[in-house]
Amino acid sequence: MITPPTSASPTSGEVIRIGDETVLLEGHLDVDDAHGIRPLRLPRSTWSHFPPHGEILRAITANASGVRVRFTTAATRLSLTLRCTQLFFDELAGPVNDLVVEVDGTAIHTVRGPVTDIRRLSWTGDGATSSTVTAPATLDVALKGGHEQAVTVWLPQGMIVDLQDLTADAPIVPAAPSDAPVWIHHGSSISHCVETPSPTGTWPVIAARASDLSLINLGFGGQCMLDPFVADAIAATPASVISLKVGVNIVGARSFDRRTFTPAMHGFLDRVRAGHPDTPIVLASSILWPGSEDAPGPSDVEFLEDGRVRCYTAGDPADVTRGALTMTESRRQLAEVVRVRAEAGERITYLDGLQLFGPDDQERYVLPDSLHPDTELYAEMGSRFAAAVFGQNGLVPRRGLGPRSPQT
Repeated sequence: MITPPTSASPTSGEVIRIGDETVLLEGHLDVDDAHGIRPLRLPRSTWSHFPPHGEILRAITANASGVRVRFTTAATRLSLTLRCTQLFFDELAGPVNDLVVEVDGTAIHTVRGPVTDIRRLSWTGDGATSSTVTAPATLDVALKGGHEQAVTVWLPQGMIVDLQDLTADAPIVPAAPSDAPVWIHHGSSISHCVETPSPTGTWPVIAARASDLSLINLGFGGQCMLDPFVADAIAATPASVISLKVGVNIVGARSFDRRTFTPAMHGFLDRVRAGHPDTPIVLASSILWPGSEDAPGPSDVEFLEDGRVRCYTAGDPADVTRGALTMTESRRQLAEVVRVRAEAGERITYLDGLQLFGPDDQERYVLPDSLHPDTELYAEMGSRFAAAVFGQNGLVPRRGLGPRSPQT
């Protein structure tokens, strides 16, 4: 268990203008204002370091997972105008998720994200085309009104969103920055969580809300590759606690092997530490990948007769003896990385991903494509992570991150 620092927590959020109104935007690292306000989960300054065939990475990091808009108002009606871009990977359609409006923490309005645009990406990431489907969509939301209400709008986590206008029949005031400790989480598609319809149903959001933390979710579907520019972005962002959930993308893409994985992990952590010398870090391994634990990548997809798909590692098992990395080996190496660094005095702990979903859970929970959880399992993972990491006896107890402190 780590004893975290008890100094005042950093705050998150940025006051932005949507049309004539100003609101607080949270959960992002940058914005693109070319077509309104598009939240980005990596700074634009990192784009020049993306790989040459980086269109998928650019699109995924523009998805709005964990991003929310907060303000207060006594209005009885709101109108939000926006564009929502659905991704296509060649002919395979990406997700269309919900937009959720909460008042004082309770959901009062849920609507499927309107598909106004499509961005079609090649599987290799070397090409992308955009097309317009409809004009910008305007969503009308009824409120009780008559008194000040705290409104949060959660954006669809698997779509690119451009916020263009916001109107109401009473003044809108940006919410005060949250004084909850900031938690930065980086991971793969199993942290991005596009499989659940609701942006509040992702396991990092569930864990953050259960633990009273302000989340920045850097879960990037297929893109958790220990990229140095991601480490630098984390290093530059104030946070009270950081978690990294690593392994499945690297094994699936064969981006590292047994020889290179551990040094790359140390290098990523060293870059994060340049901006967070004392911040508690939790390094987590992947959840169970049934049937693919001891076979190397690359990953592949099988289309079954009943319409389902199965994701699996399709590499030659003989490659393991030649140094190929497996899921099982990735966990062993991650645990060793933490042991070495913790013994040197670093604030770092290890969470075995099998605690979130492991062999004993297969009878109760289903991975519809043999890799990604469904809504029920994401909820369970959020609860388990909150208890294992931020609970009373967790790796980084929430009480040690400090109480909410008044803003100056």
